[in-house]
Amino acid sequence: MIIEKTPLPQDPTPTDAPPSYDDVGTSAGATRLFHTDAKLPPIPNEPATPIPRSPYPQSPAPSGSSYKGKGPATWFNFGFPSRSGREVRTTVLGLVRDLVRHHNADATSALGILQSCAEACAAYELSLPTILQERSVEDHTPLYWAVIKRQPDESMDDDTQIPDLLTTLLSFSAPLTPETISEIRLACLITSDKQLFQRLRLSPQFSRLSGTDEIILGGPIPPDEITVEDTVGDEGAFAVNMAIVQFQKRMQVSREVIVEFIARSRMWRLAFRVMPSQEPAEKYHTRSLRPGTWCVTLALLEHSPPTWIDSRLLIADSGDPFDDSLLDSTPPTTPSGSPSLTSLPFSASPSSPPRKPKPTISLRLKCSEQLIPAEGARRHHRNAQPVIVAPLEDSLMGASLQYAGTSYIAKDAMLRARLEARLRKPEAECVIC
Repeated sequence: MIIEKTPLPQDPTPTDAPPSYDDVGTSAGATRLFHTDAKLPPIPNEPATPIPRSPYPQSPAPSGSSYKGKGPATWFNFGFPSRSGREVRTTVLGLVRDLVRHHNADATSALGILQSCAEACAAYELSLPTILQERSVEDHTPLYWAVIKRQPDESMDDDTQIPDLLTTLLSFSAPLTPETISEIRLACLITSDKQLFQRLRLSPQFSRLSGTDEIILGGPIPPDEITVEDTVGDEGAFAVNMAIVQFQKRMQVSREVIVEFIARSRMWRLAFRVMPSQEPAEKYHTRSLRPGTWCVTLALLEHSPPTWIDSRLLIADSGDPFDDSLLDSTPPTTPSGSPSLTSLPFSASPSSPPRKPKPTISLRLKCSEQLIPAEGARRHHRNAQPVIVAPLEDSLMGASLQYAGTSYIAKDAMLRARLEARLRKPEAECVIC
């Protein structure tokens, strides 16, 4: 028996009850219910004012999802996965070019752009360091232009820091190729940026430390201090002050200590070397030197124009006092109360006057022909000279640098030397007939 349901005269169902299940859609988005507050004003039909965009797009916060296969990077937002790697590479090159052109842009924006470029390159299996080291900006790398356009140290608040754009580009460009390093050095030479050149030298990518030097010095960076002084005048004079760490130990083990610097729009290399047993004299355009001879060489490096030079290397007495144990006025005593024979001083008593400093080592470094970089020596081998060589023994006390305990090397095992030079033809020496 079927009983028909008749509606009640007064339905107790509240008017604000949820809709019945028959009225609810099956989509996932329709299952969420929103209640509108009658007190709120209605939503306007006109769109809100758009937020002004930064001149450089910012990289959004990284999401938890990961790429699977080739897909668009977060910042690029290409909108479709069919974009090719070639198009991504072209986009990256354009962004980097804009960064170099707007060199004074916000450093944070530059970092965000390069980070997004790195993510896009990773998604499309491209190498960002390779792209950054391409000669894509007027036949030069972006790193070259970052050095060319940097502000001089005198106009910066902190002259101990490399500008942000160059720092950021270097951090995304490692490892650097020899060609890129050479072009960065060329940019330092063009701008005569001696301070930047020395700071870059403290980077493991730019240093020339051998494996033995890394073990001796405890790291991959040369800790030597190099400062260059340009003298006022038209003779091209300059001076270089050097403080070389662990000089004797590096000479005895590595058999070479190299110092590089920029002076007078040229790049120089001064080296202390121990002549090997088989070294052709033609390499140094000079007389043959005995194997094991300690010598000093001075040469021009790549991109440097030829020049005459007349210079001298000066090494002064360090002035350190004698060992305190040899001058102790109260030597330890034996059990009987008498001084120990082994503790008696071997030198003058403490009341004696201070010792007289030894004469300064002065080594002449001059060229008989114009000095040129080694890369051009083959073309001008008859009328030019690739390197200057002078044995330390040419100076009165120069040979003493190889002796342990020499007074020309300080107690901290550091050699302090000064190179004074003029870019002029050496004066003719007097010849006794």
